[in-house]
Amino acid sequence: MESRNQAYIGLDLGGTFLKYALADEKGGILIKSKRPSQGDQKKEAIFSNIFFAIDEMAQAAQARQLEIAAIGMGSPGAIDYNQCRLLGNTPNLPDWGDAEIRKEIGKHYPFPIWADNDANVAALAEVRQGAARGYKYVIAITLGTGIGGGVIINDEIFRGSHFSGAELGHMSIDYNGLPCGCGGVGCIEAYASAPAMVRNYVGKLQKSRTMVPSMVNTELIFANAQNGDQAAMQVIDETCEYLGAALASFTNIFNPEIFVIGGGVADAGDEFMTRIWNALVKRAMDAPLRNLKLVRAHLGNDAGVVGAICLAMDAVRAAKITR
Repeated sequence: MESRNQAYIGLDLGGTFLKYALADEKGGILIKSKRPSQGDQKKEAIFSNIFFAIDEMAQAAQARQLEIAAIGMGSPGAIDYNQCRLLGNTPNLPDWGDAEIRKEIGKHYPFPIWADNDANVAALAEVRQGAARGYKYVIAITLGTGIGGGVIINDEIFRGSHFSGAELGHMSIDYNGLPCGCGGVGCIEAYASAPAMVRNYVGKLQKSRTMVPSMVNTELIFANAQNGDQAAMQVIDETCEYLGAALASFTNIFNPEIFVIGGGVADAGDEFMTRIWNALVKRAMDAPLRNLKLVRAHLGNDAGVVGAICLAMDAVRAAKITR
């Protein structure tokens, strides 16, 4: 009997949406979709949602006469990659703590299942199919509501000794600094995330007794800076200095070949990236700066599902090699 071509399912679980896709054997997306993640509900509701997505993609594969080789999934939180289960809690999915991802999905489907932290899989996506293709030493940073990070060392995800490594947003840049939601003090996330920029901007307006707009977001800050708003310009200057300081430390520690910056804040444009680069260069040591690159991410909102697919593909490939 002739074997069918293989396909992969990728799942990207977030606090708001579950994004999912079916990819061919080379990782090219054939079909993708999303649905509310039910992230504020109980585990059972979240898993039911995941099962719905898998069913939809499995049916799409069957219609194309494709055989599912594996499922990959990215999720918030620290994940034991070997067991594919959550370690502890994650803020945006309050009942998702200690979720047994492989065990629960495996009760319903015969496919191999692999899961990892969402920032790790987004970094892997940029290495396999995005802005860092061809590089083996990569740091990917996502600038948004929080600051996430993924580290690739010698073409493999760095997970740390207990699968909790690369929490790059929680490196302190000021030991006497602002409190962070993680419980730490002075974390880069407390200074350069989107909410931090908004808080900084509102504070400057209040201090100068300027009327605060009813709706303040990073888009408004960047637009106002273009129009010469001094407070907005100062916020962007300070944000770039904060980010440059953090990236200089990562440069000195990891000696990457390339930084990939993604997320809503990074979409501000090339000038924003240039200013971060200039702040980085001022602070990093000379040797690890040689041939270092700083680029914007390419995959945007698809990074999570693409990374999950790449995670599954890498696992299947590794299994074949070890046989």
